[in-house]
Amino acid sequence: MRSTETTVAVLPIDAAEVLSDAAPAQLVTIVAIAADGSPLVVVDADGPVIAARLAVRTTVERVQMAIDERQPAVVVFERGDRSRPLILGFLEPLDMNPLSSEAASAAPGKRAEAHSPSDAPESQAGEPAVMPCIEADVDGRRVRLTAQDEIVLQCGSASVTLRRNGRVVIRGAYVETHSEGTNRIKGGQVQIN
Repeated sequence: MRSTETTVAVLPIDAAEVLSDAAPAQLVTIVAIAADGSPLVVVDADGPVIAARLAVRTTVERVQMAIDERQPAVVVFERGDRSRPLILGFLEPLDMNPLSSEAASAAPGKRAEAHSPSDAPESQAGEPAVMPCIEADVDGRRVRLTAQDEIVLQCGSASVTLRRNGRVVIRGAYVETHSEGTNRIKGGQVQIN
């Protein structure tokens, strides 16, 4: 014979009151940035301006864009206290074409920027097209960049180019290598000068 078990959670009285008063996520308007960098929000249309905390990594520029465009932010309230909003993110439209959209440039960690006119492909109107450039702010242990044809890391006159055919080109005014152990050069053929 099988028995059916039921599990019941018993909350302390004060916790149950907090949960019953807490609303799920709510939309607010960010109206300014405080001197300490906290976003200032208006929870209710006629309510006071309240300092909020961020639960999402973002930039001052992104928050300022939300202010300028009056873009709603999604908040929850810490322990159900409406005077302690916690911003979870911004209400975003679905971007159907992220590589050509300026909206992708506003996302944290990403931006679109034009390269030099000699590098940029031409648009149908004959003007240089804006090429998307993804900027990664990564705190993980591994970063992987993938491209269809070529990846170029460049700073001033120094560059490292990885090509689809397997060719790696390192250029610079002065190139040096350091190794704690053996520094090997291997290849089908090794040419020096």
